[in-house]
Amino acid sequence: MITSNVIDSKTLIQKLYKDVLVNWNMSLVEELLAENFISHDWPKDTPPGPQSFKGFYSKIKAALPDARYELDDIITENEKVVARWRLLGTHEGPFGGIAPTGKSIVLNGIAIYRVANGKVQERWVVTDLHALLQQAAGSVR
Repeated sequence: MITSNVIDSKTLIQKLYKDVLVNWNMSLVEELLAENFISHDWPKDTPPGPQSFKGFYSKIKAALPDARYELDDIITENEKVVARWRLLGTHEGPFGGIAPTGKSIVLNGIAIYRVANGKVQERWVVTDLHALLQQAAGSVR
């Protein structure tokens, strides 16, 4: 049986992707993320919270000005929401010490979000960095 809490969690993550990671409306981040939001894929010294989220994604947007996320699958169970996504864009700015290549990239990933009290509390992310590096090197289209 689907509970309203499950529907709310799924809708929250869909809103995060559509409004924040496709339309880049960063003004919604505080509404969607908990004050102590943690992303377990970021460096250990990254402070929790929406400001760190905004800072991380501003670097992505600077490196990929046309960046957009596409949500391929979303699965919800209890307080967890799993999203399989793709980040698409053109590498026009430096990122993580990698000089701009001018190439189109596709980064595939899966994120697991924990939602409680109507906000995203934490997430875990796994990405296919090997394929991304191959694209940057020009060995994969």
